[in-house]
Amino acid sequence: MALTVKQIEGAKPKEKPYKISDGAGLYLYIAPTGTRSWRANYQQDGKQKTRTYGRYPAMTLAQARMAHAETKVSGNASASGSVPTFEAVAKAWLRVKLPSLSNSKHQLQVANTLERFVYPFIGSTPIDQIKRPQLVEIVVKAQEGGRVETAHRVAGRITAVFDYAQDMGTIEHHGASGLARVLQARKVKKPMASISPEDTGQLLSLIDDYDEPVTRLGLQLLALTFVRVGELRGMRWDELREDGAVWVIPAERMKLRLPHVVPLSRQARAVIEQLRLLSGEGDLVLDSPVRRGHPVSENTFLFALYRLGYRGRMTAHGFRSLASTVLNERSGFERDVIERQLAHRETDAVRAAYNRAQYLSQRRDLMQWWADWLDQQRAGHQRASA
Repeated sequence: MALTVKQIEGAKPKEKPYKISDGAGLYLYIAPTGTRSWRANYQQDGKQKTRTYGRYPAMTLAQARMAHAETKVSGNASASGSVPTFEAVAKAWLRVKLPSLSNSKHQLQVANTLERFVYPFIGSTPIDQIKRPQLVEIVVKAQEGGRVETAHRVAGRITAVFDYAQDMGTIEHHGASGLARVLQARKVKKPMASISPEDTGQLLSLIDDYDEPVTRLGLQLLALTFVRVGELRGMRWDELREDGAVWVIPAERMKLRLPHVVPLSRQARAVIEQLRLLSGEGDLVLDSPVRRGHPVSENTFLFALYRLGYRGRMTAHGFRSLASTVLNERSGFERDVIERQLAHRETDAVRAAYNRAQYLSQRRDLMQWWADWLDQQRAGHQRASA
């Protein structure tokens, strides 16, 4: 019988590792540590080997089934004496990779990178016959004309395809690692404009006097929660938990495609209650005053900051930079707690899986400390201006 997501979520670790079958040879392996990974056994040279596709939940049930199906196809090709071409493996990798990307534009960019810069040179070559000098030539050529960032993306995607082929058992090893070493260094991205901590009180006081109430309250909530603008714009009343003390942003609105928990300070809850009076019976917390039933526009907060005199000095995203600076330099909270609340990418996959649900108690304290700090800055500016 095929697995269901409910069964997977209910698979708890035991003293010894065990597996639950999905059928067609695919199974979920549950380690005593709680790690869950998609695996399948196969025969090679008369010996049984195990292939690991990826870990759950980073690889979903649907993605695991697709990867397993693709591997069976390429495995049959290998058994008949032909190794799949780079393009065939890359397209199998794309079918697994693309659904996990944030939007259709990003998906198209990933696929087009391979179509434009890689397939014309090695697309029709069996993947086990491609040598490192060929790959170096491809990424260096991609860099021509100053396309440094593009070349780095090409290098990363080539490596990912070869890693996938190795994980699937198509090749034993490859020479595609570290291709970016031959490229020029990437340009450091210029950070979004953000005020200094010392200027926070003045900005908050100006926001408090902003004439349009939904925008005013939205900016206050953005400062208090330091989430990304798109995450806040789509905020719904049914995303509030624990009598309004916690906001759970669903995965589809998060940059990393993982749900994010935002503990709400007393001040944030007070702002939300004011917004409740304005939203009426709508589903959205920040219901547009211009188009009812739609969220405020993408540039609402940025243009409001412009009108307050902060063009080039502060952006809506700048509240995240401000919070990161202050929390890391002044709050005394551990960096992991701060990074988890900022919903930044964790470079270590195991660490990310472990930390995702951690630090919630500390994060409640952090968010209240931050809201109190903002109040202190506002009050300090008002005293100085009196």
